[in-house]
Amino acid sequence: MRRLAALALIAGCSGITNNEDGIATLEIRYPANTFLEAGTTLRLSGVARNGDGDSVDAAIRWRTPDTTVTVDSVTGLVTPLFATGTARIQAAVFGLDTIVTTIGGVTLTLTAKADSVVLTTADSITLTQDTATATIRTRFLGGTPAVGVLGRPLGLRIIEPAAVDSPTVAFASGRVSDSTNSDQTGATTTLVRAVRNRTPPDRVVVELQARRADGEPIPGSGRRVVIRFLHQ
Repeated sequence: MRRLAALALIAGCSGITNNEDGIATLEIRYPANTFLEAGTTLRLSGVARNGDGDSVDAAIRWRTPDTTVTVDSVTGLVTPLFATGTARIQAAVFGLDTIVTTIGGVTLTLTAKADSVVLTTADSITLTQDTATATIRTRFLGGTPAVGVLGRPLGLRIIEPAAVDSPTVAFASGRVSDSTNSDQTGATTTLVRAVRNRTPPDRVVVELQARRADGEPIPGSGRRVVIRFLHQ
């Protein structure tokens, strides 16, 4: 009789013994982000591992309990059927034992397609005081006529000066890389400022990244904003 073993999405291998098929863990490889757009597809992948952490040759099968998407059980290709909602994806290996991830091994958020991300502030900002704050605004747009797209992640990274343990400039979170999601109008707002009691450099460069779930860049991704401090 087959036994059903439910595994964590990415379980550690220490102290885990193999089942009768030589499998200790089943991992789903996460997409670039979990926002799956209408009109696009996403191919999921995974790997089975033994107790030593080595990969095991095993056929992974895919399924979903939801009607918001379809999933090819063999290839893991996910196709959204709606522009809103969520979809839970589960992976399994069927053998002498049945090994499955949790029912929400990957949970996807369905959204309208973002055709572009545009910078709605200047790509060059000059601050006249070291204590001043630069505001970077973008907007995700999609459809014809173009409208804002809700809930899309934008990644931001300070690429100049190079990252160090004690940065002189950071986002409001205090980090030199950050992310934010677009609001109902498709807009995002991010603040960049000098770290307290540290003198910022003359020039700061921030890079913007926006990708689809499969990792492909959304047009407009890669834009850079230059911030200059005129020290007083």
